[in-house]
This record gives sequence, structure tokens and C-alpha cells, in this order.
Amino acid sequence: MKRLVVMGESNAYGMNALDPANEWVQLFGSHIRKFQEAPLRVFNNSLPANVISPDAPEYNEESRDAIAPSAIERFEQDMISYKPDLALYAYGLNDSRCGHSTKSFVNAYRKILLKTRQSLPDALIVIVGPYWNVQYNVKAWADPEYRRDFGAFDKSGDELVPAYNSELPKLAREISGIFVDVYRILENAIWLLKDDSCHFNDVGHTIIGQAIFIQGASQCSFVSARCQRFEKETKIQITTTGGTNALPNAINKWRPVNQWKQ
Repeated sequence: MKRLVVMGESNAYGMNALDPANEWVQLFGSHIRKFQEAPLRVFNNSLPANVISPDAPEYNEESRDAIAPSAIERFEQDMISYKPDLALYAYGLNDSRCGHSTKSFVNAYRKILLKTRQSLPDALIVIVGPYWNVQYNVKAWADPEYRRDFGAFDKSGDELVPAYNSELPKLAREISGIFVDVYRILENAIWLLKDDSCHFNDVGHTIIGQAIFIQGASQCSFVSARCQRFEKETKIQITTTGGTNALPNAINKWRPVNQWKQ
């Protein structure tokens, strides 16, 4: 992979990551660079407050918060025109928070993904599902400690998100892509969120980036090409690796010093 393009919302944009290297998009990209053969360039075209389409209830063309243009209005320019070989979409959080119906949300997403696949037949397309959010826990969202005023994005989303997540894997299969369910691994981990109850801290971003990398790497052989080549070229064996800080008797048995030097 040489070119990664990401479209998503504020968390994909990197909001609230104190260290830019921990933004989940950048962390995901750095993992790929570390293991694959070729360099990777990352284009993060995410917009805070973005939604999937103008049919989202609180869509506003004149919003200063980048609700507009929506994903369906900009994906040809902000995704396809870049000609990525790795295209990543991360939507659902804001749409659920403003009450966008499952049918409308999925129909718009499907149009985006089908056009992306048609235009980029060889690209790896990754769909990142909605993150878990305090608004998806009815009890927590009713607690003044966690409840915040998000204006248009004030819906609980506890019914919409499970419905989104039941449909997104089907879309991934339809376009021969990958779906990553980050909701499941973030569920109820309030400590991973900023005190605004919406945006993730550095640990949360790291978990998201790692989860996407794990899902992608487990299904895409290109990621380990460099490791496999290096193993053959250097003739690494199990007896010449490992043992960092191991017991002396383990080192002497499994990785003799003279053999390790060779």
C-alpha cells in the first residue's frame, strides 16, 4: 500500500489526541509503514461533525462546524480523486447522534461504497463502524456527570447504532471490503473518553488504531511481506531469536551466545 485516504468525523480527524502520533489514523498508518515493503502516504480528509448525507436530520449547508459537505457530497473529490489503494471510511457516530434513520444512513453509505469500488477496483476498502459513546448508554447519558449539551447531536443513539452495525458488515461483504467493529471493544469504557463524553483520549485513539490494524493485517497478506522476506534473507531461526531478559539457563539452552553472534 502506498496511499491511504481516510474520510470520517471528529475522532478520525484526531480530535483530543494530545500527541499527534497517537491520532488513530496516524497510528494505523505508522503500523503499516513499519511492516510492509513500501512507504505509505496518509491523507486524512476527515471533518469534525461530518455526516453521511444531507438526509441526516441536522444537516446544515452553512454550518461552520463542517457538517457540510456531507460524505456523499464530497467522497468523489476527497476520496476517489486521490486514487488510494487503501480507502477507509469511518461514519455512524454523528448520524446516530442526530437521529439519522438506519435505512437512509445505509442507503447513502451503500452508494458511496459501490461507487468507490467501481472507481477503485483494486483498492482495499475498510469500513470502521461507529465508536462506542456515552450517548449509547441510556443510564450513563441520563447522569449529569456525563450528560453534555451537544445541540443537534443530542440523541441517545442506543437503538440506531446496533442497527447500523448489523448492516455495515453486509455492505463490506458486498464490496469485498473489511468491516471493523470498534464499538464492541470500546463499549462502556468511559475512561477512554475526554470529559466531553464524545472524543477519545490518547489511549482510546491507540486502541482504535490498533483494532483497525489487527483486523486489516489478519486479512491482508501484504502487511507481513517485509517480515517474510527478512526471515528468508537473514535465515533467522527460532533458536536465534527471543530471550530478551530471559533466565540465563533459558538463554544458554535455546540461544547459545556463539550461535546468536553468528
